[in-house]
Parts: sequence; C-alpha cells; structure tokens
Amino acid sequence: MRPKMILSGILLLACTAGPIVATWAYEAYRTRDLTAEIVARVPEKGNFAPQLLRVQAGEKIKLRVRNVDTVTHGFAIPALQVDAGEIKAGHVAMVEFTPEKPGQYDYYCTVWCSEFHLQMRGVLEVVTQ
Repeated sequence: MRPKMILSGILLLACTAGPIVATWAYEAYRTRDLTAEIVARVPEKGNFAPQLLRVQAGEKIKLRVRNVDTVTHGFAIPALQVDAGEIKAGHVAMVEFTPEKPGQYDYYCTVWCSEFHLQMRGVLEVVTQ
C-alpha cells in the first residue's frame, strides 16, 4: 500500500508542477530579448562600433550605448522613435524597443561632438525570422 501512495504523490506533483514549468519555459522563450552594445567614439577615434547591427523583426532589443569618449554623445534611431538622449563621457545609456518592420534604419549621434560629427552614423538592419 505504501508504494502506491508514494507513486500517487509523485504523479500528483508531476501533474501540478508540469504545466507550471512548461508555461514558465514557454514564456521565457517567447519573451526572450537581445542585449547588444554600441560603443560611441568621435569619428577620428573610431566612430560607432559596430556600424551595422542586425536584429530579428519582432524581437525585443535592449541596446546599451556606451560612451568611451571624453565628450558628450547622443544616440537616436528616428524612424523607430528611439532616442537615448545625451550620453555624458564615460556613461552608458540603455534603450529598449521592438522593431516590427524589416528594413534598414539609420542611427546617429544627436549631440555635436567633433568637426566630424556628421559621420557618426550606423545602420540597424531588421530582418525577418
């Protein structure tokens, strides 16, 4: 009789915990996101790196923009309504967004940082899954 009670308890636990674990695993997969880093330097010292960033459409992106310079930078992707604002020297800005539509979107520095400021550009390429 005792082994049947133990087996019943194990089955009850599996039936209760199984759907909870499966739901948690699915949600973790469904809500996964990408964290990427862009390093900001004035163009004469290297510019944005990378200058091309490729991501999946419909996938949430956490973009970490790190300013390793001695001047203030900015970061924006206007077509996606993404704007990190001013990023002081040595600071980091985080922006989160989900690009839905495939295409190429320009990003650039929004703060005059050097005589080569207009060259501080890059491309976010959004591709289909």
